[in-house]
Amino acid sequence: AFSSDEKTLYAAGGNDNIILCYAIDNNKIGKADTIRLGKPWPNKICPTGIAVNKKNTILYTVTKEDSTLYIVNLATRKTADKIKLAAEAYSCILSPDEKTLYISIWGGAKVAVYNTVTKNISEIGCGSHPNEMVLNKKGTRLFVANANDNSVSIIDTKRNKITETISAALYPTQLTGSTSNG
Repeated sequence: AFSSDEKTLYAAGGNDNIILCYAIDNNKIGKADTIRLGKPWPNKICPTGIAVNKKNTILYTVTKEDSTLYIVNLATRKTADKIKLAAEAYSCILSPDEKTLYISIWGGAKVAVYNTVTKNISEIGCGSHPNEMVLNKKGTRLFVANANDNSVSIIDTKRNKITETISAALYPTQLTGSTSNG
């Protein structure tokens, strides 16, 4: 994920349990700095998806090994909060008003809806192995790729309900699991 000013690129550090922070200067990526979420492997965290707020003060990352949402204060580079999720997470995306963080729960066939103001979390059932997500510009429709059933779930974000499911299978007779992931 890029910071909104595009001066920093954040990348998940996998089983090293870090977020790599690359400064960008004159369109060139500099050396990596790190945000440590925990001790490296065999300590199981493994960050996957990342989202950064527009003020570049908060980084959200979700994990696949400990199924947790980490909220990082970018000024201190420390974890400010951790919220346990229902299962392994894949990705996360902030709504345009930044009041909602959507989290694809790959291991649970759902999307978690985290209210960044109240800190409450709810869930929306969707296809099997949800992964990459994208919001329309207004933030009223969330598109979720479902890897294990070759589909895309379209969610109305005002009602938090699926309004449509699109088949992404290459052929009508194709078996599930061709891994739609973006």
